[in-house]
Amino acid sequence: MSSFFDLIFKFFYKYISYSFAIVFFSLLGAFFGAFYAYFFGSALIPEFTAENHPQVVLVFVITTALAAIGHSVEFGILSPLGFLGIRTDTKKLNANLKPNETIRHKDILELENLLNSIIDFPKENMYAAVRYASFVFISVSITHVIYKHPFYELSLIFIGWLAAVFVYGGFSYIISDYFTGAKRVEIKKVLSYRDVTIHKNHGIMSLKGKFIFLLVLILLSLSVLAVFISLGNASLIKISTFITMTFFEAVILIFMFFQSINLTLEQINESANSLASGGRGSLPILSIDKEFIQFAENFEKATREVGRIRENLQELVEAKTSELRNSLETVEFLKKQQDGDYFLTSLLIKPLSLNKTLGANVKTDFFIKQKKTFTFHGRENEIGGDICITRTVPLRGKDYTFFLNADAMGKSLQGAGGVLVLGAAVQSILERSLAVQAVKLLYAERWIKNAYQELHHIFESFDCSMLVSMVMGLIDDETGLVYYLNAEHPWSVLYRNGKAEFIKNNSELRKLGTPVKENSLEISTLQLQPGDVMVLGSDGRDDIEFVTETDFRKINHDEELFLHHVERGNGELKSIYHSILETGELTDDLSLMRISFKEHQTLPPRSIRKESYELMRKARSHIKENLLENAKLSLMEANKINPENQEILRALLRLLVRMKDYPLASEKFNTYIEEFPGDTDLIYLASFTYKQTKEYGKAIDMAERIRLRNPGHLPNLLHLVQLYLLVGNLPKAEKTLGLASFLTADSKRVDALRMQIEDIRKKVID
Repeated sequence: MSSFFDLIFKFFYKYISYSFAIVFFSLLGAFFGAFYAYFFGSALIPEFTAENHPQVVLVFVITTALAAIGHSVEFGILSPLGFLGIRTDTKKLNANLKPNETIRHKDILELENLLNSIIDFPKENMYAAVRYASFVFISVSITHVIYKHPFYELSLIFIGWLAAVFVYGGFSYIISDYFTGAKRVEIKKVLSYRDVTIHKNHGIMSLKGKFIFLLVLILLSLSVLAVFISLGNASLIKISTFITMTFFEAVILIFMFFQSINLTLEQINESANSLASGGRGSLPILSIDKEFIQFAENFEKATREVGRIRENLQELVEAKTSELRNSLETVEFLKKQQDGDYFLTSLLIKPLSLNKTLGANVKTDFFIKQKKTFTFHGRENEIGGDICITRTVPLRGKDYTFFLNADAMGKSLQGAGGVLVLGAAVQSILERSLAVQAVKLLYAERWIKNAYQELHHIFESFDCSMLVSMVMGLIDDETGLVYYLNAEHPWSVLYRNGKAEFIKNNSELRKLGTPVKENSLEISTLQLQPGDVMVLGSDGRDDIEFVTETDFRKINHDEELFLHHVERGNGELKSIYHSILETGELTDDLSLMRISFKEHQTLPPRSIRKESYELMRKARSHIKENLLENAKLSLMEANKINPENQEILRALLRLLVRMKDYPLASEKFNTYIEEFPGDTDLIYLASFTYKQTKEYGKAIDMAERIRLRNPGHLPNLLHLVQLYLLVGNLPKAEKTLGLASFLTADSKRVDALRMQIEDIRKKVID
């Protein structure tokens, strides 16, 4: 059908005129309009026939013919005879758009005027259709009134006229729009090649408007058909004729509507392919519908931008390449600087993380794998926030093994900065312990407390921007008693007889640098047996990413998994590390420390000899009979036979205190505490004994040791207040009493001590 219409149009355009070809099809609209008016009138006014209204029908036929002739002449149907039309724009079109004559030679202004005239042509054709239809209606109305036909018929005629105008005008617009498309495209192509913006004007009807017109046309036809059938005043021939003509008209309009859309989409597709293939992507769009015109304008902007980019692509590529090269050089330079900083920091940390134990009983080893690795001068190094330190420290004539496993918060350089500060501070404390005599006389608990407080005050100055978790402690090389504290570090592990278990404590210490209360410091103790192994580790031991087949990360949250690694690795660090790697991938710095006590020795039996056992039995009998002196002699004899037996010595010391033989008890306590430093109960009893012998310094030291081990030991705190009062240290007495007041509801003893402090203060003031 498209080829049929195009052939007719080309025939008229080639041999007659451009406007004549369009007017010819527009006259079809006039015919369809008259057809609608006639059938509508016949349907609504059964008496409206040529016999009843001869004058009206005659005027209708004559004026319709005159309207068709006038419409044709106005738009240049007489162009072959030299009369180009009545309208100026029509004359211009017929004069310039001649067959066998190119338009490429015309100037831009002239082409733009022609394009605007063609764009306006459908609109002007529709307006002309409305004017000539109005002329027909006015003529028919005057005739109807002159011959005194009923006025109600005139209103029905008006309705029929509205239907005719709707069909005539819409048909003229769509026909003109369709057949002017090719010429619009031709002019647009010429202007496009001259780099002139061509998408400016659009028709008065949009795609939506055309669709509504077609829909109303179909509904109108159905309405007329319904009136025909309902009134029953039409023959079968009339109804068949109406349906045939309506179908023919609807097919023509629908075909042209969708054909126009199809051709426009083909143009868009061709232009897009051209642009994608490196062409100009010019889009001289056929349609003048508002939606397509707006799309064409945006497409033209896009093609101009693409063209600009293509023209400058080489320059842009070179410029971007140069920028990238400069950026890469800058990044490489900065990375070298960063790696240099990393290398320098790692060099500073190395001498701080050392294993300097000298004892034969306690052996230490550690393994560190930092997450961040870097290459500097061809050598691979690593840097991170984990550190391990071990060293032998002499205190009170005995050797202790100091150990520290710590994890500074932060990644790479930040963590390394924390390790650098911590390591330097710890080494300073250790060196001071070797050089200063007063430090060497400290008990292990006091030494750890002083070290912790010093480290905490250093990191507290960073205002919580640098925090460190750690496990720190001392091990009595002779007895294997471990004094330690845990500052929010993962629990240590005790590996004994092939079984691993956590060394748990009730410490509430937070990371170094976190504000803490004075009374929150608690030093825990653990008695190691020959063959025991302690394994310490940072949280990198638990932060393992499991290998899964999904894209989601699965991180380990089971802390007890590390116990299995220790058992599988038999307490050996490298075996433990490989066991961890078999489970998953490390996501954080990892540090492990191994501490063994008399690993290849067995626990010697401490059995009581038969004679000593008999003496112990006699002593118990004497105590029951309140023969304390006899019990004392029996226990002293048993002690001579078995001087290394702790049970005998404990019983003797308790009896001496009961008998108030404080001088002898004090002498015995000096030896017992050094040999069995883990017996907290006897240390408390020793403090009481030293108080009685007026060895207040020793008494205070013992009481302070207990306070560090068990801050909640109320009798010890009250005892310590009394000791400080005896030596005249009121500030410490008040401070210790304040701690005790939080632990007891019995205020009598506290009030009594408080009154005693007030009395002493008044005496000092007086």
